[in-house]
Amino acid sequence: MSHWSLLDLFHFLGSGVCHQLPARSLQAGGHALPLCARDTGTYLGLALGLLAILLLRRARASLVASWPVLACCGLFFVAWGADGLNSYLVLLGQPHVYEPSNTLRLLTGILQGLALIIVVWPVAAFTFWRQAEHRRVIRGHELALLVGIALLVVALLSLPLDFPRYVAGILSGLGLVGMFTLLNTLLVAVALRREGTADTPRDVLRLLAIALVPALAELVILSLLRHWLLGF
Repeated sequence: MSHWSLLDLFHFLGSGVCHQLPARSLQAGGHALPLCARDTGTYLGLALGLLAILLLRRARASLVASWPVLACCGLFFVAWGADGLNSYLVLLGQPHVYEPSNTLRLLTGILQGLALIIVVWPVAAFTFWRQAEHRRVIRGHELALLVGIALLVVALLSLPLDFPRYVAGILSGLGLVGMFTLLNTLLVAVALRREGTADTPRDVLRLLAIALVPALAELVILSLLRHWLLGF
């Protein structure tokens, strides 16, 4: 499978949850990335946040972030929603506050993705582990560092360089599948009465492997439904 075929696979899987308008997507080698700029940022932010949680050894952290961190996350959600609304008004030809750009879409998306994983992960940790840790998932100075890294990622992807954008396309596609898998894992753990039973990472990986099947099935069904309604 060529690297463009892999992007095509993620483009299909993402078509059920993303509009994928070429003008609102980053381009690499004459190809639009699998997800629009905003969704690319969102799933890159999820991947960045999850990587930070694992590197900081907070996989078992079940305590939500502090109020200042949560307030920042709230601002990230507001910025994401406001930029999306402004962009939608432009699409409809309605009065708008400013001219949107893919750089802003990418930036607000990646910040929203960070906020999302910070909010969701303590719930996942509490659901998975038999002995979850009473620790905060992310601290204030760590969030500041992650925001700095996110800004560097946005700056890099704003340059007309194919390779970083190709990597971003792959990582965002994996982030999409990963987020669907994570949410399905929470449901699987409850359905199988396996919540709070994991003692080792292998136990969690087993649940993730089980949940991967319905996650992929959901993405495929959503994509086929869109193609059935709107055409390929």
